[in-house]
Amino acid sequence: MKIERVAHDAEGYPVPLVMVDCAIFALKDQALHLLLPVRTKNLEVGKRALVGGRLHLDVDHSPMDGARRVAREKLGIDVRYLEQLHSFGGPNRDEGWTVTIAYIAIVQLDQIPAALRADLFPVDQIPKLAFDHNEIAAMAVARMRSKSSYSSLPAFLLPPEFTIDDLRHVYQQVTGATLVKTTFRDQVLRQGFVERTGKMSAGRTYRPAELWRLTDQTVANFNRVVSRAQTISRN
Repeated sequence: MKIERVAHDAEGYPVPLVMVDCAIFALKDQALHLLLPVRTKNLEVGKRALVGGRLHLDVDHSPMDGARRVAREKLGIDVRYLEQLHSFGGPNRDEGWTVTIAYIAIVQLDQIPAALRADLFPVDQIPKLAFDHNEIAAMAVARMRSKSSYSSLPAFLLPPEFTIDDLRHVYQQVTGATLVKTTFRDQVLRQGFVERTGKMSAGRTYRPAELWRLTDQTVANFNRVVSRAQTISRN
């Protein structure tokens, strides 16, 4: 049964409930996944949904603060990357007239509590979700794929230290592009968004490789897209 809780302003006018929802992405089994826990209270109990909650006016200084707090409270993690996606609203989407500000968030798999890893779904196999979350999820996946084609965004799915081949694989997974190993390395180094750590990979079955890290914790944009012709290029 639908629950309506209508708040009013000082002059008695009804005001919408304001929420934040996070499309939380992680790399699992070398594929892009979206975290979709089962709802356990309030409306749509038993259905899967994006991670979300209400803005807390007493502690949240901005919607982004609210999104970080919601992820921290519900998952026990601090998201590594957070970007505003879009706003959604209407009279029938939640508890009456509700507005949600949706975000894209990126975490590493080992940050997600083990009990929640079963709630990760490949982005091409998203089930029926609560409210209008399928619409939000579809927009989030499209943004991830699009932005990954012209920026360093896929690198945020990797651990802080990674090999160039790790980076190539994650670009391929997110964008669908096929990238030639030697060309990709050359073009990535030209972009200047990674730097050497001075370390070598360990604990792998193949020969150790050089480890790299991001030069900055903000996303760098490229002048050209990651091309299906197998390169990313500034020139």
